[in-house]
Amino acid sequence: PATAAGRRGAPGSGSATPEGGAPFALCGSMVVSRSATSGTEGRWSEGPKNAIVPVKEWVSVKHGREVQNRCSSGRVIDVSDRNVLCMSVLGEKAVLGSADHGLKEVNIRAGQKLRELYTKRFGHTEWVTTVSHCPDGRVVSGAQDSKLCLWNASGVSCVDLTGHMGAISRVRVDGQGKLAISASYDRTLSVWDLRSKRSMASCTGHGAPVMDFVWCDHVVASGDRSGIVKIWDTNHIQCTGTLKGHKGHITAMLAMPDADGVPTIVTGAQDGHIRVWDLRQKLNTFNMSCHPGGAVNDLGVTVRRENPLLVSTGADGRALILEPRAGYRAVHEIGGLTQDFLYSLLVLDTVAFVGDGRGQVTCLDLQEGQPRYALSAGDNAIRCLGASASSLICAGDDGNAVIFDF
Repeated sequence: PATAAGRRGAPGSGSATPEGGAPFALCGSMVVSRSATSGTEGRWSEGPKNAIVPVKEWVSVKHGREVQNRCSSGRVIDVSDRNVLCMSVLGEKAVLGSADHGLKEVNIRAGQKLRELYTKRFGHTEWVTTVSHCPDGRVVSGAQDSKLCLWNASGVSCVDLTGHMGAISRVRVDGQGKLAISASYDRTLSVWDLRSKRSMASCTGHGAPVMDFVWCDHVVASGDRSGIVKIWDTNHIQCTGTLKGHKGHITAMLAMPDADGVPTIVTGAQDGHIRVWDLRQKLNTFNMSCHPGGAVNDLGVTVRRENPLLVSTGADGRALILEPRAGYRAVHEIGGLTQDFLYSLLVLDTVAFVGDGRGQVTCLDLQEGQPRYALSAGDNAIRCLGASASSLICAGDDGNAVIFDF
């Protein structure tokens, strides 16, 4: 959305920056603005005010049957009876897409559901896999039904954006809300004009399903299931380079703050390696075996005026904190974070949050390289983490959104 300090325009983020500040943190599809979180940095490290609350119990329908729910931390919103798979945050609003084919918009501060983006006339017919906000409050969602839905900022109507022939893996919107790019299992990327609500172009050339992409100015880098990364010039809609080196499919991608004006991306793959690429010269400048024996799960970066840190998590249950200005040396390694699997990562300026397969969310101190505290956000996988100005929102396989206030 907006231009970050030390970073050129980055329209590829899945959540639009609230007015009045450059991005404070980037992680996959989440952005938190520096102005919105000013004065709360210490509180993120200290822990939420509602980490422990009086026990609440209620009955809800989950996966087609009634279950007894119990909560002793955070504020809980019952979002769906199915798994929550994706989330986008804009200010105090979050939109969560789930396996029930619908999306829910919630007010984070009030802890209330605002609207359901699904009706008999409008919406998806399969699992919702990706969602992204426009700055004006409109929402673009993608699903396994091969289509995108452009939802109005209010109400429950949408326009279908069709053209893909396979499940949608990722959608991102530019900072003005004029364009969107989507990636699909049909091995293509599509560029959409959100004003005319039509496809502008289709990018072909991948030989395997496109798993993810990052979008920086007029350059898009996309990674596929065979481990290939392709570079695209969005001005001319043409492939300008192919980056090879990974084994197994691309599992994580990130655009780094520019170093000396050099556009740089970081990729992680099933081979456990993290590679750093100079997009100007199309060169692999660093290759690190960070998570041997398993895939790189997630990548995140702190957006600072000086010395940003790269954070990675892997299937080995570890988190690494890497220093780009020191040749991406691992300055901290944090192990023993879970007995299950790390599903999600959110990086802020001095802390990061990781969610595991048993409903635990752990806060990591990036300066000290150690866990600060752990939060109970459910019983099953936490697939989505996001933040508003003063709240952390967690969602996943329980079908709930759990909100912690700082």
